Amino acid sequence: MRIAEGVMLISPTLDAERARRIIKEADPFLTGQHLAYPSDHTGPQVHLEAYFSTEAIVQLPECASWLVEDVVLWMTAKDLRPQVIFAPGADPVRRFVEKLSKAVDAKPVYLETKPSGRFGDTIEGSLPTDASVLTFNLMSVTGGRCIGFRLPEAATRAGGHVIGTAAIALGTSPLNDELRSKFSDNLYIAFHVAVTHHNPDACPANAPGLRPWQEANAEIIARLER
Repeated sequence: MRIAEGVMLISPTLDAERARRIIKEADPFLTGQHLAYPSDHTGPQVHLEAYFSTEAIVQLPECASWLVEDVVLWMTAKDLRPQVIFAPGADPVRRFVEKLSKAVDAKPVYLETKPSGRFGDTIEGSLPTDASVLTFNLMSVTGGRCIGFRLPEAATRAGGHVIGTAAIALGTSPLNDELRSKFSDNLYIAFHVAVTHHNPDACPANAPGLRPWQEANAEIIARLER
């Protein structure tokens, strides 16, 4: 269901009016940008023409609570009972995961996330061997790579047993089909957003005008031209 320009409501249990209010009040969808993600050059990088600021949503307590409630509804319907919520260690994600973890009596465990947006190798918090794990991120910019592959792989290497994966928003990518195939029965997405990406060599935007991705935090995004 289309609820705003470039934003589709995917979750069948999130009330459409609440979803519209979330998008209207947080105003998270930014177009006409040129962002590098991640912002360093130590590995693969993509260029974005839009950004969906789930950080802005988390700053609104009522909106965040509605989304926590919806994720819990999904987990209950799927009979998913994770012992651990495994997520990136960025501050906005932590704020959401703390609420979600308390709501389902799970333990939050975080994967190191560098200022550039890349994941590191350090895990904060203990992940018991064979613990049931829900991997989570606020936004999967590149179409499910983090929630479908990087986070589940890191949780499995640490000894966990991944039972599902979730994100508030999912960008546009060929990886989406692979993500849905991999987690066909245990995938949660609230919004699908028209955030497409390009390989830097094929980016249609003017490279000298690049705005580094590391500027795309909640404080800076609030001042970006909409």
